[in-house]
Amino acid sequence: MKKAILIFTWVFSLLLFQKALAQTVNIRGKITEAGIPLPGVGVKVKNSKVATVTDSNGEFLIKASGTDVLILSFIGFSTKEVSIKGRTFITESMEADKQQLDEVLVVGYGVQKKITSTGAITSVSGADLVRAPVAGISNALIGLSSGIQAIQSSGEFGSDKAQIRIRGMATLNAGGRDPLIMVDGVERETYNNIDPNEIESINILKDASSTAVYGVRGANGVIIITTKQGKIGTPVVNFTGNVAAVQPIILPKYLNSYDYAVLRNEAETNMGKVPTFSEEDLRLYKSGEDPIFHPSKDWIKELISPVSFQQRYNANISGGTEKLRYFTSFGYFNQGGAYNQPEQDFGLPYKHKYDNYTIRMNFDFDLTKDLSMSVKLGEQITDNVAPNGGAYSAIDRAANASPMSSPAFVDGKYIEGVIGLPSGVPHFNPWGQPGLTSSGGGFITEMFANTLNTNLSINYKLDRITRGLSVRAMGAYDTYYLKTAVRSKYFPAYTVMKNTASPGGYILYQSKEEGPYYGLSEGINDSRRDKFRKMYGELAIDYKRSFEGGHNVSGLLLANLQKAYFPDLAYKLPTGYLGFVSRVTYDYKNRYLAEFNMGYNGSENFPEGKRFGLFPSYSLGWVATEEPFIRKNKWLSFLKIRGSYGEVGNDKIGGKRYLYLDGPYALGNGGFQKVVFGQQGTNMAVYNVYTEGALGNPDVTWETAVKYNIGAELRFFSDRLSLTGDYFEEKRDNILWTLSTVPELVSAELPAANIGKVKNHGYELELGYKDQVGSLNYWLKGAYSFARNKIIYQDEPTRVYEWLQRTGRPIDQYFGLTFEGFYNTQAEIDDPNRPKSQWEGTGLKPGDMKYKDLNGDGKITTDDMGNIGYSSSPEINYSISGGVSWKGFDLAVLFQGTDHVSVSFSNTAAYPFVSDWSAAQEWHLERWTPERYANGDKIDFPRVELSPDKQHNYQPSSFWVQDASYFRFKNIELGYRFATKALQRVGLSSMRVFVSGNNLITWTDLKYSKDPDARELWGRVTPPNRVFNCGVNFQF
Repeated sequence: MKKAILIFTWVFSLLLFQKALAQTVNIRGKITEAGIPLPGVGVKVKNSKVATVTDSNGEFLIKASGTDVLILSFIGFSTKEVSIKGRTFITESMEADKQQLDEVLVVGYGVQKKITSTGAITSVSGADLVRAPVAGISNALIGLSSGIQAIQSSGEFGSDKAQIRIRGMATLNAGGRDPLIMVDGVERETYNNIDPNEIESINILKDASSTAVYGVRGANGVIIITTKQGKIGTPVVNFTGNVAAVQPIILPKYLNSYDYAVLRNEAETNMGKVPTFSEEDLRLYKSGEDPIFHPSKDWIKELISPVSFQQRYNANISGGTEKLRYFTSFGYFNQGGAYNQPEQDFGLPYKHKYDNYTIRMNFDFDLTKDLSMSVKLGEQITDNVAPNGGAYSAIDRAANASPMSSPAFVDGKYIEGVIGLPSGVPHFNPWGQPGLTSSGGGFITEMFANTLNTNLSINYKLDRITRGLSVRAMGAYDTYYLKTAVRSKYFPAYTVMKNTASPGGYILYQSKEEGPYYGLSEGINDSRRDKFRKMYGELAIDYKRSFEGGHNVSGLLLANLQKAYFPDLAYKLPTGYLGFVSRVTYDYKNRYLAEFNMGYNGSENFPEGKRFGLFPSYSLGWVATEEPFIRKNKWLSFLKIRGSYGEVGNDKIGGKRYLYLDGPYALGNGGFQKVVFGQQGTNMAVYNVYTEGALGNPDVTWETAVKYNIGAELRFFSDRLSLTGDYFEEKRDNILWTLSTVPELVSAELPAANIGKVKNHGYELELGYKDQVGSLNYWLKGAYSFARNKIIYQDEPTRVYEWLQRTGRPIDQYFGLTFEGFYNTQAEIDDPNRPKSQWEGTGLKPGDMKYKDLNGDGKITTDDMGNIGYSSSPEINYSISGGVSWKGFDLAVLFQGTDHVSVSFSNTAAYPFVSDWSAAQEWHLERWTPERYANGDKIDFPRVELSPDKQHNYQPSSFWVQDASYFRFKNIELGYRFATKALQRVGLSSMRVFVSGNNLITWTDLKYSKDPDARELWGRVTPPNRVFNCGVNFQF
């Protein structure tokens, strides 16, 4: 009996417990990642509509029964199911799912699953961009993806945008090599000033399969920038602050006055002239005891500040509900300094100050279950204030001044004249020369620019007609203007002279009055650079559906129209593009993949009948690891092979319009050129002179590019090891090129014609590895790109020798004489069999250059100038990156480099004593002299001469074309994320502090004290900057 009662009691209690479990109660919980709260995580009761999201502390409250299962989901993390099992408080940790992060790719006019994509596309996340403490998006991209070549030729504040190429170059037209940049679906050239904290991802579209939908604009590849959008969840506030010290990577190293005087005396002796400087002058320069009349100035150090500062701040808030999601961002970036302050007040601020203000507001509305709307607003405001001419002028003045040309300031007074310099030394004070300032007047230029980008899009699902069908429309309106103001003011100037009554003394007197003059000139010019407005619209029908048996199809039909208004456009008419796009994709169980894309575009540049072009592409893919005969294993976890063929177009040729029309007549010399007919006093009349415009070509049409691509994507060891490889080929035909072979009797500007052919080919590799050992996570990645082009045909005159032809060479190939060493003895020069140079004048001397006589005619002439070095565009780009994270610490590094690239410098960038009294660099001391040759010293420069521009040693040659390959320690970032419990007391959900650096070390064999990327021929640019940064991120 007792046993029966016991069993009854146990069964009854169990029934009561099960009933209690079935009742809904408040379930609380907290979701974290590695101990850090995760706000915005979706928490849903399985098989129910009950759902919520975690708050800023990662906590949630939901009604559920003790037997329910909760589904936890968050973008970028693996979905997780959690059984409640009677608990009322649940703590769970979620793990990042890298494969899910990569699952969807933004492609032309849509999105695709990465697993089923058949195009050559690489992605860069916004998190990768913000690691680089740089000013612009173009510079942050350097080294982050295969297939991208980015050259930052200047580090000047506000002018440091990198030149981007995708898979090298394939057109002769220098104005038509840039890729298409799309921001939120609209072409936008001002992308560089967007705050990287606003960017979700950047996708690089490289082959015809992915770019054909852009038709006319897709020949050079496409970069798609997608800004961030809000996600369902409570508001999340992020604040990031950065402060950095900035310095040029490298600056020219000029000689001091003593070494300069010795070298100049030597140059004058080499030319049979009397040396300028006496032994007493040399002694005074060396001792430095006479800084006024024997000064020694390093004008680069005098003008350019060794350290400047930059700062970036961003605050953004995101969140939303099922009906409304939002992301808003406010950013500020500042760079200041760049130049040293003069000892005398010039009346205007002598410094460079660059400010960039950014605003982003993105809203997504679900108006009904079928109707959604998106509004995106972006604005970038820049204010750039600098001494007139900027770094270009500062470096140019420093390069054209000898170190003894002026004491610059005496007793804090600006010196415009010195009476008592050594005989023959001209006075030149770079502080007061045209450019940075005027002679006696200071000039400051301010450039204020405002860019406004707006998008409005609507999407409507038509599942009631057929499942997967939808229509959408988007309109965009962009405006830009640049206001330039130039301020000027006179300032007093002084002359200094020796005081003969007091040995070692001087007399300083004011030789120019200050005057009351202040000047201001400002306005918005009527040019493309200064203002424009653009309107864009598109209408599309989308279809995406999965059928029984594993068949998945999608389709797109889209029409778009773009109008842009620039005040300086020829004929004062807006530019226009009209296009039609289609795409069809098919896959069977994510195994067999097929895609067709087509762009049909019209361009104003071509005549009727040739105005529209059809640009199709076809691609196939096979995911072998989805085959049933390949068993799932951890050794080979993924294998996809893909290939594509397609055509894309280009209609650009340096901004010219209506290429089929004869150009309009224009007033000669802007209306100032006149012609007189008749006789004075009787019938004389004055008429304006008009010049004929360029001839038109009624047969001109599209430049086309036929592209082939084959690639493979592999992952091994449960996705730890990944490998992606692509081989590509491009044949560019009908290249738009202005005719350059001009008949002798024709003086008109010849028209554009389809007369160029270029072949471009190469390959890309990306190798990655990631793993976890206990609480230590680490990853490594390598990227390698090779692209080589060859001119198959271009319009050029018939040349006598094959090596003179540009056809058959790479685009922008250097040409010149082949350097073969120096003549070291008079006997070599007197050898009757040596080739005679057409530039040797009265004769060569020991220390002059030897050149190769290519045609064997016994003469060195322009006929001996063959191809030398590589082109100015690197054939090889590569990078190595890696990172580790352990508990709260994280570290990421990036190394980047280029190879197979040359650079040529001339004039003040390479020669001493240009214009007689220009500067000389330290490496010029390694010049040829009889003594140095006899001692076996290193000789890297010919014997020195004055004003060397047109002489034998300074002709274009392989001596002046240098290897510009380099390997660079590009980025490093070290961070620490603090524990959550301590932060909650002050209302923070997350806090991270970090230090980072950019352009830290560069290894290169390049001479001239120049950075390999700073390609200005005369070296008049500030090189890219080295940055030392520290920052903090808060999340509320």
